[in-house]
Amino acid sequence: MADKNYLHTAYANSTDGTDGFTTVYPNLNVWKNTKEQTYTSTGTTLNISPRFYKLDEKPDNMIGKPATVAFDYEIINSTGVWSGQFRPTYYFTGNGIPVSNTQLNGSIKQLVPNVTSTFVTNTTYAIAMTGIPAGIGVIVKNLKVEIGSTATPWMPSSSEVTTADWPKYVGTYVDTNPASSTDPNKYDWDEMKYRVYLDGIPVGGSSLLSFDLENLKAGTTYNVQVNQINGNDESDKSESVAFKTTLTK
Repeated sequence: MADKNYLHTAYANSTDGTDGFTTVYPNLNVWKNTKEQTYTSTGTTLNISPRFYKLDEKPDNMIGKPATVAFDYEIINSTGVWSGQFRPTYYFTGNGIPVSNTQLNGSIKQLVPNVTSTFVTNTTYAIAMTGIPAGIGVIVKNLKVEIGSTATPWMPSSSEVTTADWPKYVGTYVDTNPASSTDPNKYDWDEMKYRVYLDGIPVGGSSLLSFDLENLKAGTTYNVQVNQINGNDESDKSESVAFKTTLTK
């Protein structure tokens, strides 16, 4: 029996695929104002920042679903010997991050298995610090809270995003291996001309008027739209086209 051919797709911000390479099209952030925030400890047992982050998604779209939290951090103005915790998702779920004078930076990913109404009743969220001496600060970069159990590259929220924020190039190749390569050189890269939306959510892009929709559920109705991209300009979305997947046998 002949081997099956698989089309592999990746996205990036450069013509060679090395800048911002990803095999997963980025989801939008459900929080806004998350690119970078800095908070300095007051030295109290628990000190909480002004509420930096705002929810930018309808709570009903999140409740009952998994969510992924990812961010980078850096501790600044550290002096002496100390240890404590900080939590950039205060008023949301998520674990505190141990930090100390010997642990001053890192990248974190956390899975929230089930978003409940408790997590989204607060429309704003904050940074909390515990056991960290006064004057020591934390910079939180690229914080992203997204629906789903897979962390995708940082993006702004729906009210902040612009055409310039999305990947600009799409790469493809075909082989008999079902797993996609993480080597940008494996792909042939073209400027992205179209963005595809499934039920209003961007799910990918193409240099041609063709696109493979994956991981669809059987017996489910979906709506597809497309818009055209030219540099940092884009058209309005096309009219929505509905289709229903067949039932599994």
